[in-house]
Amino acid sequence: MRVKHWIKNILIIVPAFFGKTLTDYYTLINLFFGFLVFSLCSSAIYIINDISDIESDRNHPVKCQRPLASGAVSKTEAIILLIVLLTAAAVIDVLLCGINIHCLIPLLYLFINLLYSLSLKNRPVIDIVLLVSGFFLRVLYGSAVTGVRISGLLYLTVISLSMFFAYGKRRNEKKSCGTSSRKVLQYYSEQYLNSNLYIYMGLFIVFYSIWSLNADESGVLICTVPLGMVMMMRYVYTLEVDEHGNPVDVILHDKILLLLGAIYAAVITVLIYFPEVVHECLRL
Repeated sequence: MRVKHWIKNILIIVPAFFGKTLTDYYTLINLFFGFLVFSLCSSAIYIINDISDIESDRNHPVKCQRPLASGAVSKTEAIILLIVLLTAAAVIDVLLCGINIHCLIPLLYLFINLLYSLSLKNRPVIDIVLLVSGFFLRVLYGSAVTGVRISGLLYLTVISLSMFFAYGKRRNEKKSCGTSSRKVLQYYSEQYLNSNLYIYMGLFIVFYSIWSLNADESGVLICTVPLGMVMMMRYVYTLEVDEHGNPVDVILHDKILLLLGAIYAAVITVLIYFPEVVHECLRL
């Protein structure tokens, strides 16, 4: 189920957080269940992916330790768990959103990832786009369950950051394992992956900077841009020494990056939710 990868679903809170509604009780309840829906769906996709990749995973230095690849869990047991997860996700989703277009977002996420797992993961560029679409759908679902719309600039910021993570992961997979663990890697050169990694890093900083200038009238959010740049620099540094480049592992295993993230979270929370404190400090 890869529970530690549920951290990716924190993107669901983005609309409510930046929309200044995170203190509302009902919003928090909806976000909790929305987070749970996407977590169950993502675990279901991991199971499908592990079933379809069982042979190639056995040739990977790290993935060979996964339950299916190692033989610790049988395919039958995995399929039973898959059914339970999908059923629970569907029930919670309908109770949360009702029968409307919003409840179809997790279904679209499952459909896209099913296509990815069964065939499109071996198509260059398409595999990256499908991976990134999952991050976009998380933000979209967060907007749907809370009723908070976010700007196009913030969507572009999330997408460019997701592209950065995706290309970083592919680059390190190529460097550490060649093409033995993932067929699509034979179509990518290290130069292509490396250049796109830094292109999307630059785009993220640009989009985030423009968004921060327009997010509120005071423009104080622009002071978080240098901190964001330092976090990107640290991530790239850690990426250079991490063999496989999985974003979750890179972030969770780097204490300095976690500290920078905590500082960023504290600073931007104060700037958004306690503007009077900021204004008083500026006055003094």
